[in-house]
Parts: sequence; C-alpha cells; structure tokens
Amino acid sequence: MDADRLAQSTAALEAETSVRGLLAATTREMVEVLGATACAVSRVIGDLLVGLDEFSHATRPLEHGHEYLISDYPLTKQVIDSGSPQRVARVDEDAEPTEVDLLQKLGFDSLLMVCLPAHEKCWGLIEVYCETGRFDEGQEALARRLTKVAGKRLEQLAPE
Repeated sequence: MDADRLAQSTAALEAETSVRGLLAATTREMVEVLGATACAVSRVIGDLLVGLDEFSHATRPLEHGHEYLISDYPLTKQVIDSGSPQRVARVDEDAEPTEVDLLQKLGFDSLLMVCLPAHEKCWGLIEVYCETGRFDEGQEALARRLTKVAGKRLEQLAPE
C-alpha cells in the first residue's frame, strides 16, 4: 500500500462533515485501499445489525438496508464483542458456516469484518468483500487503521 494513498484516504475521512458522508466515504475508501470489490457499513443496535451504506464495484448491489440478528452470526458477534477483526474465505475448511452461507448468497469468496469503534464501543460493523481470493494480514491492518480514523471522526460528528 502506497503511503500517499493511505494519507489521501485518511484525509478524505477527516474532511467529511456529516455522519452520512463519513459512512459513504468509509465504504468507498475501504474498497479502494484494500483492492476489494465491495464494502458495507452497519449500525450495531442491541442484537440487531442494520445496514446503513455500501459501495461496490460489483454489478449487483449488496443488501443495503438489510437487518440481521447478530446472535445468528457467531463470528460477527465475536468481532462486535471483542473489537478484533475476522477474515473468512469460502474455501477455508474451518470457516464459520453461517458466514460462508452469506458469502455464497452474495456471490463473494471472502469477507473481512472490522469493528467501527466510537464512544468506547463497537458503534458499527464494516464488512469488506472480495469476489476472488482472500484478505491477508496487511489488508486487515490497513482496515483497522482506517476504521480508527473513521471512528474518531464519527465521535466528533455524533457526540453521545
């Protein structure tokens, strides 16, 4: 990853003046910086995950406005509870079945889930998708850096 590109992404997130704009910029920058196909951001509300925004290079949209019960997706719950990212690839033998089913339904090979931290909790969930291949540790580290920037900006735009 080019340091200039990461700096541009950081500046783009920090320049947003609304929560809506920040979420849209976050999904776009995640796709561009990670070389991914699509990204969605959802809000954590109790046991509910509510889709708020998405960006995709795929010909089909994600399920914008979707709602999922967090408890139905153990790996998603783990990300939200721990704040630690998780990677899933359909080809992994030990991949969490509910996540694999969702990847198959959406037509992607791999998923990187990252907590969007704000106000000392997991405010939301960032889901980054690839049509082919899998995410690596470097991409995970970049995603964490971007979500930290987005989380700090979110705290400024939407104080508790």
